[in-house]
Amino acid sequence: MTRNWVKTSKRMMLTYFVLGGLIFLFSPPRLTGRLQLAYARLFSWPLSVGRQVTVASRTAPGIDLGRPSDYTSAIDAHRQLQDRLANLEAQHRKLRNHLANREAQLDQAQRKIDELARLRNVPEWNRMSFQQAGIIAVSGQTQSELMIDRGQDDGLAVGQYVLGDLSMIGVVSAVSTQTARIKLVTDPTSRIPVRIEQLDARGVMEGRSSGTAEISQVPARQQARPGDRVYALNTPGFPSVPIVTAEVVDSRRDPDNPMLWSIRVRPVCDLANLTNVAVIVSGK
Repeated sequence: MTRNWVKTSKRMMLTYFVLGGLIFLFSPPRLTGRLQLAYARLFSWPLSVGRQVTVASRTAPGIDLGRPSDYTSAIDAHRQLQDRLANLEAQHRKLRNHLANREAQLDQAQRKIDELARLRNVPEWNRMSFQQAGIIAVSGQTQSELMIDRGQDDGLAVGQYVLGDLSMIGVVSAVSTQTARIKLVTDPTSRIPVRIEQLDARGVMEGRSSGTAEISQVPARQQARPGDRVYALNTPGFPSVPIVTAEVVDSRRDPDNPMLWSIRVRPVCDLANLTNVAVIVSGK
């Protein structure tokens, strides 16, 4: 019985479809047009997706890796992308290094400006002209000489005084076109006329090659105390402007003449950590 019903249902369905088709066939065009529009609106999204897939499959050339020519083209394209990426990375490194160099130059210029500003803060030094210089190396058997990166082209000459940390640390002893040698006050051959402020006593400060210097034959009217300041005199072109150079470490009686003192001093500048100096070039 179920089998007969299924057969009957199929026949009835066929009949319904045939009748429906005839009805649509002979329906007025106005009604069928509305049905078409309703169908298009209802299934617009699936139809558009199918249309795009069909167009893409017809227009986009696919790469068949099974064919040797397509496989070679893919490898070449990959290599070109790798070369371009390597180029971009190289340019990035160059730009980064260029920026690092500019930042270092700016920092160096700022340090020079700060140092010159410190020099100008001393009223007596407004008449002086300074040449900033960087320290290239420390030389000499007792490391009592400096090599700097300024020379004759920058107005340097033998005998000019050199400042470090706003104190006199030595004199220019030799000059080339682009470099100069500085003899520190601790060099055994250094001779600097000085004055001990607290004693108002004058003398000659001689280097002792051990990081210190000595002022001998100072009259024993008054004993120097540790920490007393020592000033350099007779700056070339500026004899009336004393510049601090050292401080007293200790003093002892001269063994040959008890009426005189031998005073040991050391530079007030930290020479071991000094990175740049200022050479007194001339006066305005």
